[in-house]
Amino acid sequence: MSSPALAVAVLGSGLLADRIAERIAARADLEVTACTPASQAPPVGTECVVYVPAFAEITGAAPDIVLPQLLRDGFDVVSTAPLDGHVPPAELVDACHAGASTFHATGAFQSTIPARMLRSLAEVTRDIRRVELVEELDFGVSGVYPWDTVRDIGIGTTETALAAAAAAAVDGYYAAGLRVLDDAVFAGAAGTAATHRSSVEVVTDADGAVEKVVVERDLGPTLSYRSIWAAPGADRAPLRYQLVTTTGTARGTANVRFRFTDGLHPADHLTCVNVVEALRPIHEHGPGIAHRDLSITHLVPDDRLAIGGAG
Repeated sequence: MSSPALAVAVLGSGLLADRIAERIAARADLEVTACTPASQAPPVGTECVVYVPAFAEITGAAPDIVLPQLLRDGFDVVSTAPLDGHVPPAELVDACHAGASTFHATGAFQSTIPARMLRSLAEVTRDIRRVELVEELDFGVSGVYPWDTVRDIGIGTTETALAAAAAAAVDGYYAAGLRVLDDAVFAGAAGTAATHRSSVEVVTDADGAVEKVVVERDLGPTLSYRSIWAAPGADRAPLRYQLVTTTGTARGTANVRFRFTDGLHPADHLTCVNVVEALRPIHEHGPGIAHRDLSITHLVPDDRLAIGGAG
């Protein structure tokens, strides 16, 4: 006997929210109860909520208010909002207790892909001493989630301060990825309380307009993550990764390139996939447990969000 379709509401507006709703509707085991702004309550009968805040909401205080309320109201939540820097973990734990709900901040962002790849690599490779990731992301005119346009990160403008603000807004995604890799590769040597460091370099042209933004991040001496954000380049895949692992005897490099899928930027396509694939596992997992692992197929509780007695 097939299980009934899971009733899901998408709270958010814009291209990504619409595409997530379309992909949910295309699944036989899922159904869309609504695709509305986050200011509106999910319809009666909704079991799970996908929260897709816009860039302005992420840089503001919206997730701090919306996420705990949804969980207290008993909705299981999959969120594209970066957790770090928003809702304190203890508050999410309390909200899950109150609503007997499950929370999963997927970090539904393109940065999950190299995290998953390296996590798998760590299972078959011994003695990794250092991991370096390089992400090259080319923006279209319409931007890439969570940025509405390429101008949100300053590219094409002389407002260099926008680049630092744009990087700060998504630091939580990358911090989550670095911690997952630290756990997978180095058995959490950096510690869950470790603070990742980041710096931003803005590259401008002769007229002072921003051409490229380079963000360097690290979590201790063994993990680094460089993001290079730029305008589109001719005959160049819009999303590219280089993964470098160093052991005591060798250095290995892997390159991965992603191109447009169904007219959607590959970064946004990956976000849609991450969100939709997380819905069933989160809802079917025991209530009252908050997760923050970036892997969808093997959910692992994050100690910072652990609920007493949960396993």
